[in-house]
Amino acid sequence: MQQIVDETIPALRKIQQQGKVRFIGFSGYPQKIFRFICDQTGVDCVLSYNQYTLQNTRFADESIPYLKTKGVGVMNAGPFSARLLTNAPLPAWLKEPENVKTAAREAAEHCARRGVDIAKLALQFSCANPDITTTIAGSANPENIRNWAKWIEEPVDQPLLAEVLEIFKPVKNIGHMEGLRENN
Repeated sequence: MQQIVDETIPALRKIQQQGKVRFIGFSGYPQKIFRFICDQTGVDCVLSYNQYTLQNTRFADESIPYLKTKGVGVMNAGPFSARLLTNAPLPAWLKEPENVKTAAREAAEHCARRGVDIAKLALQFSCANPDITTTIAGSANPENIRNWAKWIEEPVDQPLLAEVLEIFKPVKNIGHMEGLRENN
């Protein structure tokens, strides 16, 4: 991570000073990266992924208050947590622990019984935090994008949200390790 501070950010600042980019930032999964870098150098924004979801709110719990004091813009990506919070089959490469996957399937089934796609609730939840400037989701399926545009305009089913958060309570903020152990 020190190389980002010593080499990457200064190189990006030079490009910014040349007028080629307006804002610079960085992305990371382990929450430790945000404090480590922002304690040593300034950036305009950061992006965290899969860390502000129905199951995992570590980004808001651990990093956003700090980033706000630094004046850093906050972006969130991965509201569906690599399909964990959808009805799609889970990919073989998904690194989440089995108890997290089990809770996610239970939450998806609970939503289905209530006539709601868990992806809708997941997207609405991730987009509702006023401290997050934007939430980024992606899909190759245009129908998904159309659904998301509709869903984000609809009110959140607060009772269902409370029920789903209760399902996730035993596995809240449990995730996987990403990258080097010392960076997690």
